[in-house]
Amino acid sequence: MEKNLLDEKYLENYLNKLSVPFQIIKYEKPVMSAKNAEEHTNGVVAKSILLICDNKPLLCFLLGKDMIDLDKIKKYFNCNEVRLAKAKEVKEITGYDIGGVPPVGLKQKIRTIVDKKIIELDDDQIIYCGGGSHYHLLRISKRDLLKIMEYEVYNITV
Repeated sequence: MEKNLLDEKYLENYLNKLSVPFQIIKYEKPVMSAKNAEEHTNGVVAKSILLICDNKPLLCFLLGKDMIDLDKIKKYFNCNEVRLAKAKEVKEITGYDIGGVPPVGLKQKIRTIVDKKIIELDDDQIIYCGGGSHYHLLRISKRDLLKIMEYEVYNITV
């Protein structure tokens, strides 16, 4: 494994310490996009997107089918420049490869925004999201996931 790169085993250890029920599911084929993940699951798919907002990282957690409205991000956070992080930046900042980033268990603390639509889901709703690698998804209830995340809630989608 590449130096400083986190993976599904790291995520599993991190979550085990927090005593919440979860599963990390391994797939034969890569599940790098929300669309891939939806083909393999019967739950809600969510994604972690890293933005760079005036040179500061901002992790956005939203439903897989939704798109981030960068103008809303600029307005909420008073940023001049907002862009998607490059693959290399995602790896350096989160510790994970692009396409496998979970919303928790990151290399460093990153300001995290959860889209309002996720908050509106039932507490028992199962969410599938980045599982630490291109071949893994994290399966966890909304209630348990939000219990272990530090986040702010905004309406960030188009």
